[in-house]
Amino acid sequence: MHHFFLDHSGLELSVRVEDKLQELKRNLQVTDVINTSSEIRLVKDNFVVATLVPSLENRDILLEIRFFDQFGLVRSETYTDRLAYADYYVDAQSDQGHYAKRTRRVYYHSDGAVAYEQIFDEKKFYYLFPEGRIYTKSEFTAEFVRRLKMTEEDIVLIDRFAQFDYVQPLFCEGRRARLIAVMHAGHYFVKGESAYTVNFNQDYNYLMRYTKLIDLIVVSTQQQKEELTNKLQEYGRHIPEIKVILAGGADKLRYPNGERKAYSILSVSRVQIHKRIHWIVMSVIKAHEVNEKISLSIYGVGNVEYMKEMKKTVEKYQASSYIRFMGHQEVAEVYKNYELFVTASTFETLGLSTLEAISSGNAVIGLTAKYGSSLLIRPEENGYLIDFVPGVNDQEEDRIINDMAERIVEVFEDRERLHTFQENSYIIATGFMTKIVEEKWKELLQDTMMEMKEICGAEI
Repeated sequence: MHHFFLDHSGLELSVRVEDKLQELKRNLQVTDVINTSSEIRLVKDNFVVATLVPSLENRDILLEIRFFDQFGLVRSETYTDRLAYADYYVDAQSDQGHYAKRTRRVYYHSDGAVAYEQIFDEKKFYYLFPEGRIYTKSEFTAEFVRRLKMTEEDIVLIDRFAQFDYVQPLFCEGRRARLIAVMHAGHYFVKGESAYTVNFNQDYNYLMRYTKLIDLIVVSTQQQKEELTNKLQEYGRHIPEIKVILAGGADKLRYPNGERKAYSILSVSRVQIHKRIHWIVMSVIKAHEVNEKISLSIYGVGNVEYMKEMKKTVEKYQASSYIRFMGHQEVAEVYKNYELFVTASTFETLGLSTLEAISSGNAVIGLTAKYGSSLLIRPEENGYLIDFVPGVNDQEEDRIINDMAERIVEVFEDRERLHTFQENSYIIATGFMTKIVEEKWKELLQDTMMEMKEICGAEI
């Protein structure tokens, strides 16, 4: 959107690092150049005056230049095929100490003339154009939507409805286009399902109020479609057409290079309370009392305090030798090294980590929570589902942990059955491949375009 207002809207990077390096060495009278793994530092009289940041994909191509004075960062320049914009900073103070506070961003046309400025004022910001026009974020977005000049031949896919700055302008300025809302997460929570909200998900509350302005909604599962329809009826809202297309898919089946680590379990998720990772920790501790070969690796980052509490639990039960916190990693190729994937999330619209797990041949254990678990975890076929009812009390929580521990022990008791679970996970995953999702989107968009063509009689 921001580059749309420039006369060079391309985003491909093409400025060479070496060209800018030679230019800056001359202009800044550089006395030394230091190469690191992430940047090139230009030194003058033992002081770093600038750094060049290359592209991650190609170290010969420039992404950014940062300029410094004795107080710290003062300006940064970001490049595409030329200078796209520059950020300006002042030295500021916070509870954590001094930091470089961004005050404005200047966007440039291809000839170097200022296209417009973005002024940052605490949590708000404004757009200032050379002729004197001043826009808020919503007004700027509305101007962008107006300039798109959308017609009946256009299709707009809307993601997060909580971001009013773009949704409201779309509703006001883009009504001639076909508007399709994509609901990645559940729309409605009962008490105990979500740690953050009861009833409508805050991301979709705005959508629920204005469904009459939406032409079509895409959800991930048939159960989600049915519950959404029922809730819209219950609240007397307009019910647009609703299609079921998975929120994601498995790109391929992944097989281990050798043997999987025996009796190994992994958990992969954001570290948040509603993921109930502490249930997994406690269930593994209990299972380990029966089978000392069992181990757990927890992948993911998130809530720091929640992580600290779990680490205290691991220390309390002297479980650090078999329960490890792995932090954030690229896990696509990690699942295949483990035998069992366990999730205790109380709500997953689909459960992309569970999908990644079965496409890597993991046996799986999860809760009977909405919506994806029942699709991806087939009891006695590729794993087990633990009964879950929203609004659990302490007694129910203990029951879930004990049931999960028993199932973990049971999975590893029969190696032949475990291998059957793993093979069945591969079979189940074939029904959730990315190519299937792509075909459904292709069909949806083609059908939508045909409907629009019939309505407006235009060649699309």
